[in-house]
Amino acid sequence: MDRNDSTRAAARPALWDRCVPFALVAGTLLVIAGVVWTFTLAPFAQGATLSEPVVIAGQQITTKLLLSQKIFYLHVPVAVASFAVMAFAAFWAVRFLMTGERRYDIKSKTAMEVTLVFVVATMISGDLWTRFEWGVWWVWEPRLTTYFILMLLVIGYFILRNAIEDPERRARFAAVFGIVAFVDAPISFMITRLVPSSVHPVVFRTDSGLPPMMLTPFLLGLFGMLLVAFALTRIALRVNTDAAEVEELKERLEEQDAWRERAAADEALERLRAAGAKLSGSGPADATAPDATHTPEVVGSNPAGMSPSPDAADPSTSSSKEA
Repeated sequence: MDRNDSTRAAARPALWDRCVPFALVAGTLLVIAGVVWTFTLAPFAQGATLSEPVVIAGQQITTKLLLSQKIFYLHVPVAVASFAVMAFAAFWAVRFLMTGERRYDIKSKTAMEVTLVFVVATMISGDLWTRFEWGVWWVWEPRLTTYFILMLLVIGYFILRNAIEDPERRARFAAVFGIVAFVDAPISFMITRLVPSSVHPVVFRTDSGLPPMMLTPFLLGLFGMLLVAFALTRIALRVNTDAAEVEELKERLEEQDAWRERAAADEALERLRAAGAKLSGSGPADATAPDATHTPEVVGSNPAGMSPSPDAADPSTSSSKEA
């Protein structure tokens, strides 16, 4: 890759990051507008027929007005956002298995974190709707069961990552598990169509027939929630990328410190070896060298403490005797 390609590759993430504030603000405003429209302008859904008509705000009401249906305008966009973000998590997991690049593992992990947030929000809003609509907090019907399994799979993804210490094995295993977990997402989305007996309502269908006053807040909430999901994913990705860079720098510093310690230990060992070699080389020479302070004894010399003989003291006497 030349310098221009590197520059363009570095500019692409920066461009996405510059879109994050706009996406977050626009998504939040769209969601707020959808919620306000839902509780002010969107009509109530019609429920069961009343035994006696009731006049409300000058209008005769013959069926129950389902306030719980208002949750639909927030519950469905959150669920769709969870599916969308999880799809990106699976895509980046595939890219990691194909390339082995660490950045794709970070992206997949980040997307799964955001997915968990939206999955939990979907479960909470769905349970509220179930309580108001069916009178119970939980029903083991196909849509709820498959989505509950999806939530358990997402939680299991993070348990798996925390259970493996080796980074390479952790990334590979998590990528495979994330791809397998995503298989449950389309199943959960299509289950109400595959199982007609399901009591869960089918939202996306050709004959839904939502009037404009109900369709508009739904679309506002849907597009707004997708923008919020995009912004949260990019923000979390930036945080996780910076954390990975800090961790990598710490590992490099630890390796450098370990290398310096090994170098210092090797240098000290070499000094000790040099000193030992010097001592072992000078030891035999000192043993064979004469002692400078020791005076060798000469044969025939006068022992210490004895007076010399008269002949040795007088040279003339010795000469006369020889004559």
